[in-house]
Amino acid sequence: MTIDFSTRIEAGVNAVFPDIIVQKCVFHAIQLLIRGLIKEFTKIKKDYLLDHIEEWRELRRYALSLEKGKKTPKTLEFKFEDVKQARQIYVKLRRILSNDDLVQVKHNLRSFLSTPQFAKWEGAREFLSKYDDILRSGKFKFSPKGLKYVVSKIYKAWRAVIRELRKNLEKTKSHFNDIKYLVLMNPINMEPYHSKELRKYLKEFPWLRRYRRILVKFYYQFRLPSEKRTSLNFLSGLLTENSHSWLKSAVQTLIDNEECVFRFQRVPELFPKVKACKSIKVVNESCNKIVNQLYHTQCGMRTIKNIRMRISNRLICPIFISPSLLEKIK
Repeated sequence: MTIDFSTRIEAGVNAVFPDIIVQKCVFHAIQLLIRGLIKEFTKIKKDYLLDHIEEWRELRRYALSLEKGKKTPKTLEFKFEDVKQARQIYVKLRRILSNDDLVQVKHNLRSFLSTPQFAKWEGAREFLSKYDDILRSGKFKFSPKGLKYVVSKIYKAWRAVIRELRKNLEKTKSHFNDIKYLVLMNPINMEPYHSKELRKYLKEFPWLRRYRRILVKFYYQFRLPSEKRTSLNFLSGLLTENSHSWLKSAVQTLIDNEECVFRFQRVPELFPKVKACKSIKVVNESCNKIVNQLYHTQCGMRTIKNIRMRISNRLICPIFISPSLLEKIK
């Protein structure tokens, strides 16, 4: 009998058919791992992209609050190094530009922009370009009258730079949304343009190669004879200490049920007269949909007779009603 990974269905099968050979549905086995990986990728996107983007936005709000003279939190904690570095640059600029001595401001600013600390900043080149444009235009100069305009333009240039850094990160997020589904695709279903896109994005996200390599190996196991198939223990390579609980559960479930998942490979040798067909290894999803519809409606199922009649008529086959259901109805 072919079933999915529901422990309740398995318990019912074992209760009614204690000697039956159980095959775990191949479709549900693949679906189980894919859903775990989708949860894992969603977690990675949040931890390394969405949170990162939000920190850039928080830094911009923090800078605007300071410039408008509003109260800001004394300690603003960031976990991403590039955001921390951008904040340090901003704090240093504020310290320099808050000086009343015009000559000292100009000297300190020029000295700071040539320091290794500033040169190592990711947005240094873009900032210098905007800074030169401010002075090259001729409209703004380091004079007692023009200083306040220069200062506001410098702060604006810094905000423009961190906006560009955030936009680059948002573009990376968009690319990640595209590649995660390519990584999960079965190689059999991939068209040439899928493969081309996948290779392009894997250059941007090389750490995803490990997931792709293991997943392709997993897909390949279903096309091999039983004697050539390897143990599913290699799926443990998908896991890290911080992996999503769904992925950990999926990997462990597949490893524990490995023999039942690949039992279809031994059908010809166990039952020579049985012709290998899709129904041996995959649950009939149309039947499941019908059963779910009946479960949601439950109309006219007040007695055992009605239950048996309605379900057997919809499925066009005889049905077994478990003793536990009889106990519930009583």
